Amino acid sequence: MNSTPAPAWAQPSRRVRPRRRGRRATVAVALALGLAAPLAVTPVAHAAPVAAEVDLVDPDATPETRSLFAYLRDIDAEGVLFGHQEDLYFGESFPTQDGTSSDSLTATGDHPAVIGFDTLETAGMPLAEREAKAQQLAANIRQAHDVGAISTLTIHMENLATGGDFYDTSGDALRAVLPGGAQHDALRAYLDRIAVTAHAAVAADGTAIPIVFRPWHENAGSWFWWGAAFGLPGEYAELFRFTVEYLRDVKDVHNLLYAFSPGGGFGGDEDLYLRTYPGDDFVDVLGYDVYDSSGAAQSFLDGLVADLGMMGRLAQARGKISALTEFGISGGVRPDGENANPTWFTDVLDAIMSDPDAARTAYMMTWANYGGDSTPYFPVEGEMLPDFQAYHDDPRTFFADDLAGVYDAETASVASAAAHLASPADGARVVAGPVELRASVTGHAADRVTVTTDAGDVIELAAPADGGMWWTGAWDVVPEQLDNTSHGLTLRVFAGGAEVETTASTVVLGPEPVLPLGVVDDFESYDADAALQSRWVPQNANVLELARAAEGDAVGGGEAAMRLSYSFATQSYTGVGRPVSGDWSSFWDFEAWIDPDASGNRLVLQLVADGVAFEAYPSLAGDDPYLATIPFADWRPAPWDTANADRRLTPEALAHVSQFSVFVNAADAGAVEGSIVVDELRAVEGMPPPPVYVDVERDDPDYAAIAWLHDEVVDLGDANGRFHPTRPVTRAEATHALAAYREDAPAVDGTAKAPVERAELAHALWELAGAPTPAEPADFDDVPPAHPSAEAIAWVTQNGIVEPAGDGRFGMRGPVTRAELARALRAFDAAPGTEPPTTLFDFADGRQGWAANGAIDAADGRLTVDLAESGWIWATGSWDLSGRSTLVIDVAETTGTSIGLALQVGPSWSWCELPAGDPVSGGASVAIDLGALSSECRGQLGDVRGVNLRLDAGQHAIDAIRVR
Repeated sequence: MNSTPAPAWAQPSRRVRPRRRGRRATVAVALALGLAAPLAVTPVAHAAPVAAEVDLVDPDATPETRSLFAYLRDIDAEGVLFGHQEDLYFGESFPTQDGTSSDSLTATGDHPAVIGFDTLETAGMPLAEREAKAQQLAANIRQAHDVGAISTLTIHMENLATGGDFYDTSGDALRAVLPGGAQHDALRAYLDRIAVTAHAAVAADGTAIPIVFRPWHENAGSWFWWGAAFGLPGEYAELFRFTVEYLRDVKDVHNLLYAFSPGGGFGGDEDLYLRTYPGDDFVDVLGYDVYDSSGAAQSFLDGLVADLGMMGRLAQARGKISALTEFGISGGVRPDGENANPTWFTDVLDAIMSDPDAARTAYMMTWANYGGDSTPYFPVEGEMLPDFQAYHDDPRTFFADDLAGVYDAETASVASAAAHLASPADGARVVAGPVELRASVTGHAADRVTVTTDAGDVIELAAPADGGMWWTGAWDVVPEQLDNTSHGLTLRVFAGGAEVETTASTVVLGPEPVLPLGVVDDFESYDADAALQSRWVPQNANVLELARAAEGDAVGGGEAAMRLSYSFATQSYTGVGRPVSGDWSSFWDFEAWIDPDASGNRLVLQLVADGVAFEAYPSLAGDDPYLATIPFADWRPAPWDTANADRRLTPEALAHVSQFSVFVNAADAGAVEGSIVVDELRAVEGMPPPPVYVDVERDDPDYAAIAWLHDEVVDLGDANGRFHPTRPVTRAEATHALAAYREDAPAVDGTAKAPVERAELAHALWELAGAPTPAEPADFDDVPPAHPSAEAIAWVTQNGIVEPAGDGRFGMRGPVTRAELARALRAFDAAPGTEPPTTLFDFADGRQGWAANGAIDAADGRLTVDLAESGWIWATGSWDLSGRSTLVIDVAETTGTSIGLALQVGPSWSWCELPAGDPVSGGASVAIDLGALSSECRGQLGDVRGVNLRLDAGQHAIDAIRVR
């Protein structure tokens, strides 16, 4: 008799769980009863698992992987598994990773039922380190398995076309990695390391650990380079299909379930959710990511249930698993008193479980608690903790202790076969011939494969060479066919003389029509709604179609416009967007023809320029069409982008445009649904705003610097609006400008109305930067080496802040003009290492997160450390040290030590270490040059997760740790 508990799907009726206490509670009960050891928990015996067929992406999946699929698929409305990203590795409640400590365990006494992982690679990482990370990731998955959790794996792959990170959406990166693309081999190399991880992730008995693999997630948005704005649905589908086929068929990975997770906000619309779906042959898990900024407002809950209900029905009909693959509060759990809804977790759970289709969700995973100063996605203390504990205690949620028989079911695979045209992808544009055809055929004993064009031409494809993936052939497209028209292709697979599979796709022949510079769209080149929908990407749920003058619709010009229809029954905003490009710096205004819907809702035009989203808000009042003309000077950064709130849409920013979107936001008194039409979206020459000062024209070479001084620092103009750029700046004016720029700026001493000399300005700016050491001594005929300002002059000239007066001369005694002051201060502002010093830790309120392998405490504003042997002290959190050149440790007292530094940077917490310097004594400040870090490490100083200091054995007291 098999004593292993059968999984839920193998039992004849719904499992009713006793009230759990968790592992810690079990120990506590044993101790309370006076027992010498904790009670052993003996599972109730069930009959052997019933054999069942499972239809997986991988028919050769391991028995354990098949069993996991069956468990998650058939858990149905019995409950939902809780998951947490990186649960064992980052947290609020433990400083050191030991493979078992966990915020979930601290908060509830249970580990999560699902633990999420990400590849540990970052942009620019050396190959040897990448390979080591692949092995480390496998070891981490083993640790999760050992605490009873199911593992999932997500990838945030760098932009292989540019070398940037996953948020870098430039370089046409999605198409670059597709079969035949310039970076396809780099994609294969990346997936090779995924295969290494999958093969190395084995349990104690040597069996491969099943992993839910979720590649290319949140494609419905456009924040990653594989997002919807950067490739057609068919191109994304081929990226997903290749990933599956390469890992499964080439690398022999058979312990993965494949999850499709396009993002969130579909309004329950099945077609919108499946827009980029690669097909049932390539997906085991239907996933969904969503975050809430409303405090579980009814509109959010309604949208969540509508989407999960739609997915539950799809999963049941297609034999798939439905999962909430990411969920959480936008920005995480806030400090006490700042949370919009202290019962958020149970409110979300109740909403999901109230709908029988939504309740089919197998698991729901929230994001990582990175610890330190970062915001957690579930609490370990504070006002939200009781609700999260209630969520844990609810019999409808499963944590690790509740799982039984996950890998024990006896299942059989269903044989499968698939065929598709891998390139060109469905809907792709072909701009030249001949066209290389690549067809993937799996599961068929194919002896012939052909592609038939809509002109009736039959192209025979050659069978794959040894180790190859595709049947290949060439389609001879002649120049006359490249006329921007769509053509059908039919892939046919034959076995034993019989046609066993047929798939159809389309391609567009010819380059895309080039719109004039500045034109976003005039909507004249689309022959059908499908063509419009392939170019304009939906963001949240809406209906996009062409409005046509021939059908009586109002349009702004020509024969067509774009109609956007929406509903706010289950969402608070919706929109569409498309990529744009070009240098718009010569345009001053933007025009949009708008047919409003009198809804009272908020129309948002959004332009991404120089990486920042700028917005304008034409009116939707009334229902009469109008032409809106909006000066670029009136656009402002999106309200959620607080880091760039002071940016303006200048010609410099307009030189780098990348995306344009049209949104409608729900207003409090606005209509629940509506329909708007837009047309003739374009930047126009317009009228430039008047210059900042009447005596500084826009073509003046110092205009940008003088405008920056006016806009960002101080107005030095006179009552008549004149700046007087060639007039010498007085000491009083220079002191006033420097103080307006930064509070700690030094004064320029001397008679108030006397002109400032160039050496004096150099010295003031050098002091403002913290008196850094120049790279080389000054080399000017008029600058004596012993002059008090020699170092300052060397530093400002070497950093391009103040220009020399001429060849071999700095011009020390020359007066500084007002234009030169603006130019120098603007250059200073942009130079690295000139940010004001920042205190990271002052220990005024305790240790501020610092820990050590020894005694550590804080009192009277000092961190005190007593180490029996040399070792590390550390703090984790989140710091932006970009542009900083020096880390300074103020040592108050010490028995003697040198200090080494190691930073942990980026989402993979990569180590960036510098050796210890010379020994120091008490009362000294130790300056560590961050410029000595590797270029890879310096490139990630904007995302520092850990600060580690190596000290010698003994007693040490630190007053503060600063950066400059």
